[in-house]
Amino acid sequence: MSPRPIDELVLVYAADAGRMSALVDSARKLLRLKGCTLCSITHGLAGEKDEWQDCRAALGVPVNYYHRDDQPAPIREATDDRLPCVLARVGQEYRTLLTPESLERCNGKVADLRGRLRHHAALQDLELPGV
Repeated sequence: MSPRPIDELVLVYAADAGRMSALVDSARKLLRLKGCTLCSITHGLAGEKDEWQDCRAALGVPVNYYHRDDQPAPIREATDDRLPCVLARVGQEYRTLLTPESLERCNGKVADLRGRLRHHAALQDLELPGV
């Protein structure tokens, strides 16, 4: 049986949506305080990292983003409030691809995130076309 294709990746940040939350997150980065590990991988002080933009474009599937306070019910149910995380949507089902612990081990590096996406997709017999 061949791997099932992932239809969408969903990144859920352990931060709230909005400008004030973004300012707080930027301050944490500037002061090197512990913040959302997924934020530190995909975003820098000036917004989305160029390296992440390139990676996202190469993934071959749509990528959607949610925050702790703006998750739709099916996403909230799938995350079970274990944030941050990356979910894979396969058909109508959401599966946890990367847990908070997996994201912590990326050490803020996009290349590590990309490798972990590939590895964890393969472990679940899923396929990311562009990775």
